[in-house]
Formats: sequence, structure tokens, C-alpha cells
Amino acid sequence: MDRLCERDPYYVDIKVAKRAIEQMEMVAMMEGIPKFCPCGGSIVDTRKDEKRYYQCEKFKDNRTDCMHIRKLWDKAIEEEVSSLRESVDYNQNKVLSHEYLIEEMQKELKAHRAEIVNVSKVVFRNPMAPKKG
Repeated sequence: MDRLCERDPYYVDIKVAKRAIEQMEMVAMMEGIPKFCPCGGSIVDTRKDEKRYYQCEKFKDNRTDCMHIRKLWDKAIEEEVSSLRESVDYNQNKVLSHEYLIEEMQKELKAHRAEIVNVSKVVFRNPMAPKKG
């Protein structure tokens, strides 16, 4: 099947366009503080016109460069804090649910201990039980 596709005169152009679209999608969907650029370039902290940015080292300062990361520092920090807040809330709910389960297990354990005490009283007071010694 691949060989048929490779015979298509537009095959290479389609592949290049597909890679470009995927790279633009990755740039658009990246949230928080960027750790890498989809192009492989490293992220640098820059300032321009009294604004601070996280941007790819290969970023060209024009309006059409959407292949590289460039994000306002404020927005990146805000997204990162929001993500961390969600993570903390999720983990807090998890801990609270585990605490509830622990309390329920402790109640069951008390009930089982009471049953064990009652059963041991019956077993050890039974005249039919074999005597030790």
C-alpha cells in the first residue's frame, strides 16, 4: 500500500503538510510553561516591549510564525498554577476518600473484634472442648 502512495506525485508534499499541521496543533495545544518546542529547539526566556515571553530559540519575530512556541510569561504561569491547583484538588479528594475508607474499616474492625471476643467466650467455656495438659 505504501508503494502505491509513494508513486503519487503529491505524496511528499502531503507528508510535509501533515507534519506542519501536527506541529502547529502541538504549539496551539501546549499549556502551562513550555518545556520544549515541537521543532526541537530549546525554550528561552525573553523580553520585548516590557513583556516577558517563553519562546523557541528559532522563533522569528513576525505574525506568521506559528510553527514555534511563543507564549506570554504571565499566561504560561497562570495556566501552570491552574493545572497545579486542579492536581492538588484531585489529590486532596483522593486523600479524603481514603480517610473515609479508613474510618469505615476501623468501624468494621471494632465490630469484628467484638465478634471474636464473643466467639472466644463460647469456645473456651464449652464443656465439650478438649482440656489442655
